Amino acid sequence: MVAQRLLVVVITAAALQQVLADGQQNLTPEERLKKKLLEGYDKTTLPQRENNGTTTVYMAVQIQGTWIEEDKQVIHINAWFLQTWIDPRLTWDHKDYGGLKNVHFGDHEVWQPGIVLYNNADVTKVDPYGNTDLIIEADGTVWWVPPATLRAECPLDVTYWPYDTQICGLYLGSWTRHGYHIDIQLYRNKSKVLSGWFMKHTHSWQFLGGQLSVQVKEYPTASLRYVMLQMIVGFSRVSPIFTYTVVFPAIVVSALTLLQFVLPMREPRRLMLGCVSLLLTLMHLVYLVSVVPTLSDSVPIVVKFFGQTLAVTVVSVGVSATLLRLTDTRQPTISFAPPIALKTLLTGPLGTILFLRQYTDKVGMSGGAAEDGEVLEETRPTSHHYEWLLVAAAVDRIAVLAFITTFFITFIAYVAAV
Repeated sequence: MVAQRLLVVVITAAALQQVLADGQQNLTPEERLKKKLLEGYDKTTLPQRENNGTTTVYMAVQIQGTWIEEDKQVIHINAWFLQTWIDPRLTWDHKDYGGLKNVHFGDHEVWQPGIVLYNNADVTKVDPYGNTDLIIEADGTVWWVPPATLRAECPLDVTYWPYDTQICGLYLGSWTRHGYHIDIQLYRNKSKVLSGWFMKHTHSWQFLGGQLSVQVKEYPTASLRYVMLQMIVGFSRVSPIFTYTVVFPAIVVSALTLLQFVLPMREPRRLMLGCVSLLLTLMHLVYLVSVVPTLSDSVPIVVKFFGQTLAVTVVSVGVSATLLRLTDTRQPTISFAPPIALKTLLTGPLGTILFLRQYTDKVGMSGGAAEDGEVLEETRPTSHHYEWLLVAAAVDRIAVLAFITTFFITFIAYVAAV
């Protein structure tokens, strides 16, 4: 009885061995190779760990598309990331496998370096890579070129908006391994960020180029070093619409503001024109608030220009309204004079510089005011109208000089930027 049972076991084992042998013979060379390579393979341990060595990962980047979330100061980059390293555990003699010199493995089937973005804008999504195969050569060289979508924080400098250029830095490295475990080097020492075949000027931004470099952070007290890949990329804004919604309106507002100062100060139409210019400036400032990134620490020059134009326009309107009040014969005369120091200053060299001679010659006289070469028709004795007209004219001259200076500074700044 025992002998019969033993015979059954032997026959069963022999049959099972024959089935397994037939199964091995039915496998393709690639299937046999993959099965052999993964026997006892631990994808969580470093390739060089048994020799206490460092695994060097060579990297290159090719950008396929970019855009910037200005309201969040976040840059989006679609890129292909070349990563290659050597895994001594994944080697074979290609002659034993039908001349097979490389084999494909799925994502996360073998060890991967786990290079992630340090300044990630979305901390809940650490792994930026797509699920793509790895190619392994017979000598253990592993090639992995996954597509990736990076969302990195990028503080914006909008000083020259809408003709601004942004420089952003992205920093990638191993999340859990220090530099003695994983070293990062540039593939073939190429430091240039490549522009992909599908690269286009999307979302109003043009890719200017980028540079790669390897940064090492040493911690002597802990005897550790951390290695990361630094990628610096540049973009310039390409938005022709802003030429018509920002530049042309700025020119129109500037022309209206200058036209106010051309008209006589006592001209009612000057006051009306100033009010129109004031309204247009306010409306455009409201528009700029809606389109300019508000989280930036810098203020666009064009916004400052409209703000200063608003102040100058208010001064012009105020001067015009004051002069209309001073020269209105229905109003009582002004019995008090400006400060003596101010009158002395304006009747001196400063008055000559500001072209106030036509007013300074009449200071001290009684009667109506004269402005811009014209003499008032009404004579108003025992008043200080001429003195106050002198002050108003000085304020008007200073305002127009301030506006012209602001205009040319803004113009030169933008020309230099463009």
